[in-house]
Parts: sequence; structure tokens; C-alpha cells
Amino acid sequence: MEEHAGRSCQSCGMPMQSEADFGTEADGTRSNDYCTYCYQNGAFTEPEITLDAMAEKGGAIFAQMYDIPLEKAREFCKEQLSSLKRWSGREVPSCGSCGMPLAQDEDAGTEADGSRSAHYCIYCYRDGAFTEPGLTKDGAVEKYAPMMAAHLEMPLERAREMVGYYLSTLPRWQE
Repeated sequence: MEEHAGRSCQSCGMPMQSEADFGTEADGTRSNDYCTYCYQNGAFTEPEITLDAMAEKGGAIFAQMYDIPLEKAREFCKEQLSSLKRWSGREVPSCGSCGMPLAQDEDAGTEADGSRSAHYCIYCYRDGAFTEPGLTKDGAVEKYAPMMAAHLEMPLERAREMVGYYLSTLPRWQE
């Protein structure tokens, strides 16, 4: 299962952590980009779905799972989906520590030699090291959950659950 760590569907954003989560190509091989719900036999299961319709579906799920007002959940989903390959036309990498999309060069952290990091954002990683090297996953949950709760108008405890689950899919926090 470790080889799948950190992969998310490039259509809906679902974490793909087991073989059953991955969609299939036309030749029956596993798709590395899309989940089984979005992609089967080399084609999207809903080829005509729009970004707004996908955000509507995802927003309804998030609203129910995490007690988020529906409109906030839709907005959040649309924002998250817009950086995925199906909707942006390219695979936008995300920070392996906080999950922020690395959509522009300025978003990337820096390596010790000054080059751009391919794996971490400017807030988490500078000069080849984490900006908060002692930060634990639990500490990150406590740092990010209040911001998420305020942004999405959701209960803090539910934000902790959501952030904790999401962080567990990122490379820095793999156990």
C-alpha cells in the first residue's frame, strides 16, 4: 500500500490508497491519475460532468460529513478541484506537508542551493529544510484546524477530523 501513498484522483480529489481505489485504462491496467469512480476502461464515467457539477456532488458529501454549510462546502470543493488535472489541464503538484497547490513557481519552497522545491511550499520549506522542523502531525492539525473551521464555518472538532485525515495522505506525515 505504501507505493500508493499521496496519490489522489485528478478528477475528484479522492485519496487513492489501495489498488481497488484506482480506475482502469482501456487495456485493463491501473490508471495512475484517476479513481475507480471517475474513470473506467480508459474513459471518464461521467464525461460530460462540469467542474460546477462535480463541486456540487463533492460539496454535498463534505457538507454532510463535516457539518459545513452547503454553499461553503461547494466553494471549497470547487477551489480544490480546480487544481486537478481534469479541470486545470495539467497536474498541479501540491505541498507534501500542508497540501497547498504549487500552482506558480513562487508557491514552491527552496532547496539549500536556492532552487525551487518540487515537493514543498514556501511556507513549509525554505533553504532545504522545514520551516517548523519539530512540527508533528498532531501539531499541524492543531495549527490548521482553527483556520479551516473559520474559513468553512464548521465546528472545530470536525475541522480537526478533516485536517487530520487529509494530512495523513501527505508524504511528510506518512507513518
